[in-house]
Amino acid sequence: MIFDELSFHDARILEVKEDTATQTLDFVLYFPVDWENNKFEKKVLRFKDAIVYVKKEILFAGCPTIMEVKEQHSHKHTYTFADGITVSSKYKIKIETNAGDRFVEFNEAELLDV
Repeated sequence: MIFDELSFHDARILEVKEDTATQTLDFVLYFPVDWENNKFEKKVLRFKDAIVYVKKEILFAGCPTIMEVKEQHSHKHTYTFADGITVSSKYKIKIETNAGDRFVEFNEAELLDV
């Protein structure tokens, strides 16, 4: 998974966008690309087939900064439609920020250039 390959520490969450037609969730980030030179670039962290997004943060001045992203192995949500089809997500993560936590359940994630 992408969170095993990249560090999201110190990335700032600028905006979160939802596309309800495709169940896509985009986190627009100010992402650290070179820590030694304090260089950041705008990137999009895209969650595909996002079926759960929960934000538990306090009121905060400025943009929340990601401290750590952790995969959660606890129960994931499952939904059954009227036609009998059942869906659930492959992954569940906890995004710890300096303002609190966010939880996302999804099937795929990618980091994109803006």
